[in-house]
Amino acid sequence: MERWVLVSAGEASGDLHAANLVRALKRQNSDLAFFGIGGVRLKAEGVDLIANVTPLASVGPFEGIPTYGRLIRVFYRLLEEAKKRKPHAAILIDYPEFNMRLAPRLKRLGIRVFYYIVPQVWAWRSHRVATLANFTDMALCVLPFEESWLRRRRVNAHFVGHPLLDVVPDPQTLNATKSEFASDDRPLIALLPGSRRHEVKRLLPLMLESAQRLSKKVSVSFCISCATSVPKRFFASSPYPVTEETYRLLAAADCAVVTSGTATLEAALLLCPSVVIYRVSTLTFLLLYWLLHTRTYALCNIAAGEPVAEELIQYRATPDRIAKAVLRLLDERLRLSKIEALKKLKQRLGSAGVASRAASLILNHLNR
Repeated sequence: MERWVLVSAGEASGDLHAANLVRALKRQNSDLAFFGIGGVRLKAEGVDLIANVTPLASVGPFEGIPTYGRLIRVFYRLLEEAKKRKPHAAILIDYPEFNMRLAPRLKRLGIRVFYYIVPQVWAWRSHRVATLANFTDMALCVLPFEESWLRRRRVNAHFVGHPLLDVVPDPQTLNATKSEFASDDRPLIALLPGSRRHEVKRLLPLMLESAQRLSKKVSVSFCISCATSVPKRFFASSPYPVTEETYRLLAAADCAVVTSGTATLEAALLLCPSVVIYRVSTLTFLLLYWLLHTRTYALCNIAAGEPVAEELIQYRATPDRIAKAVLRLLDERLRLSKIEALKKLKQRLGSAGVASRAASLILNHLNR
């Protein structure tokens, strides 16, 4: 007899990692059936989707206001489905503003709750660690320091490695060349403006302006990564080539300008030195600045415990500063030293087989 498992994933990256975990769970236990929220990758794995929420992704409380109404309706629909189907377990993937509210509701229904890619409570809003301690059966951590930090706060935490290790190939196996993305052999710079629509609207013009200023100082080529979650029309006015082959682009590029987030780790795993940028609304930035316990924003720097990428956040993210930071990375000595630092970071993040390890931990707990 099939046992239902609820899955809740929000953004494009969460949808990807959730789909890999569902696939691993199915390999280890064919009696499981899945329903919940997510995106196209979860749907492709046979998950019965209540709603596709990936287009509603946003960063910051003020940026998300236009989508709150729809997300609230999805939240209560998912709870109703949980009451009807009585799932054996619930697996929450990242998406903290939604899932940290969902966990207590599910736990009170008698559902065992597993949190994969736990919220960064060590960085901000640390009071939420009580939710993980009281309303989750297990927290599956993806950064090496998270397990001990959470265990000291009564959370049943286990480090499984970063799920990107199952997704991002070794750069040497890609055999990517500059000729795929540029018409000549000049230094190639990758531009990654983000996977959320509001990010691209805010950051792509900034990247294009910095590219134009850099081109006046040095002869270089540019190529823009277009996430599948962003409509192609957003890039219609770009003077540079656009590609969805993000990993091949990063493997071929000499360096990159990357939107802060998961993409900073993707660039790191592909050994592509990068400059990390981000901008949000002034109100959101002031709120985050007040709440954050760390003054490092880039995930690659947090995971490495050292500045492997230069960060230009909010008012420091200007075309001139971005152009100068990229110019510094084109210096071969600095670039090679950054690559060595990225190799060390890659080792810290664990090894491939992350989804399988997470699936085993979940199933062992369920079979007790």
